[in-house]
Amino acid sequence: MRKDVWTRGLLFAPGFLVYLIFMMIPIGMCVYYSLHDWDGLSPVYRLIGLDNFIAAFSDADFLRALRVTGVITIAGTLAINVLGLLFAVLLNKPGRMTNLYRSVFFFPLLLSAVVVGFLWKAILNYNGILNGVLEQLGLEKLEIFGIPSNAILTITILIVWQNLGGVIVLYLAGLQGIPNDLYEASKIDGAGRLQTFRSVTFPMLAPSMTMCMIFIFTTLAREYDRIAVLTNGGPGGATETAAFTIVKLGINTNRFSYAASLAVILMALVAFISIVMTLYLRKREERIL
Repeated sequence: MRKDVWTRGLLFAPGFLVYLIFMMIPIGMCVYYSLHDWDGLSPVYRLIGLDNFIAAFSDADFLRALRVTGVITIAGTLAINVLGLLFAVLLNKPGRMTNLYRSVFFFPLLLSAVVVGFLWKAILNYNGILNGVLEQLGLEKLEIFGIPSNAILTITILIVWQNLGGVIVLYLAGLQGIPNDLYEASKIDGAGRLQTFRSVTFPMLAPSMTMCMIFIFTTLAREYDRIAVLTNGGPGGATETAAFTIVKLGINTNRFSYAASLAVILMALVAFISIVMTLYLRKREERIL
């Protein structure tokens, strides 16, 4: 038994050390810095307690950034999961072109968010490829990134486009794990396609849906890269997400401790919402299955 414990401990140690060094220690340092007044450069740390947190909740720019983050995260999470489930069902059929279609959907996920940002910026910018084509056709140019609502909508669509492939793969794995006996029993009972989906497919995909919802939500809540490349938070800060605001304050203005407090607030909000979502979706799984 002792030998088994040591073996498991040795196997567990590398992953735990990586998690400790790159996750737990940085989080602890962030909380520590948030309680001080520090510019990131000075050797002097001045303890100020919760002053940074109090200031954060009256910061109009940060509250606006939280709203933008909420809009992108909620809309993106719902759209990605609904479309991912729809396309997974459509692609879960044998055929010559099925593998090609799967690859087409998955390919954007292989590109980094920065690369995707630069590619679409070259296409959608006011002097970009799209407006160049429209101008050649004698049509009016489109103002995409210069209007806040258009910019947020476009960024959300690009996020959905890039992340859709990964969710499709996860839902496909869930679909292929559903026993064929359930579909045969449903067919014998005279159920149609829609009724089979509601009674068999959708309930059996509950574990996959839980994983996809939580994964996408926590990913989009940290949205930074595409914002930085496509709009740099503009116009007038209208597309700044919470993560973008944190980086901007910490690096550009040397308000390191204040940025750390915003990061702690964002982390706490995402963790709380994720836990609530997980508990709700887990109960839904138990209720369905």
